[in-house]
Amino acid sequence: MKCKYHPNAEAQALCEKCRNPICPECTLQIDGQNLCHQCIQKNLFSELPPKNKSSLSEKFIFFCTSLIPGAAHMQMGLMRRGLQLMILALGVCVIADYINLDFFIPLIVIPTWFFSFFESHSLKRRMAEGQLLCDHDLFEQQMFDYSLLFKNRRILGIIITVLGFLSLLRVIENSDLVRLLFRNWDYYYMLKSSLIPILLILSGIYLIVKARQNQKTNIDISDDQ
Repeated sequence: MKCKYHPNAEAQALCEKCRNPICPECTLQIDGQNLCHQCIQKNLFSELPPKNKSSLSEKFIFFCTSLIPGAAHMQMGLMRRGLQLMILALGVCVIADYINLDFFIPLIVIPTWFFSFFESHSLKRRMAEGQLLCDHDLFEQQMFDYSLLFKNRRILGIIITVLGFLSLLRVIENSDLVRLLFRNWDYYYMLKSSLIPILLILSGIYLIVKARQNQKTNIDISDDQ
């Protein structure tokens, strides 16, 4: 007698449930009874509870909450991650407006919004598939290596100085001091638009000189060896 599921193999037992002949590869013994893979799978999946499908109103509510950074995460129970996303998006707006750096708001808020929107829908699909979601911190797994920034205080100081200078420039621009110093606004705007190119040129010169110094140091070390 041939196996029901492997026609080329000889059957050595009968399944206690479906009474089909089965080979040793298809046979599983449970409490002394011979059962086939198909019957075991049918019994397992028949005992699983049916999946709860979200209604149209629930999908619409989730879509609306996903438009707010962090709100959809809170709805799924990821309170810590959702709160951090919301503070990041709203906090940048408040701080940038307070220090008169409004042009930095889109650079932070837009990427944060897209990240929150697409991640919330991805987490929703994973939850629907039965995966367990962990409420990790937003910056627990860093996408970039920030260790160089914090180890090299010179780079961090330059960034803080540039941000402070830009903020001070915005404050001076809105005051009467500019009108007293520059009667012709063309000179002011020319000076203002030249600051960033000048900083880029000076930064490039500094990097070139620094690279040459490092190269010369490496050559001297190799010669000494």
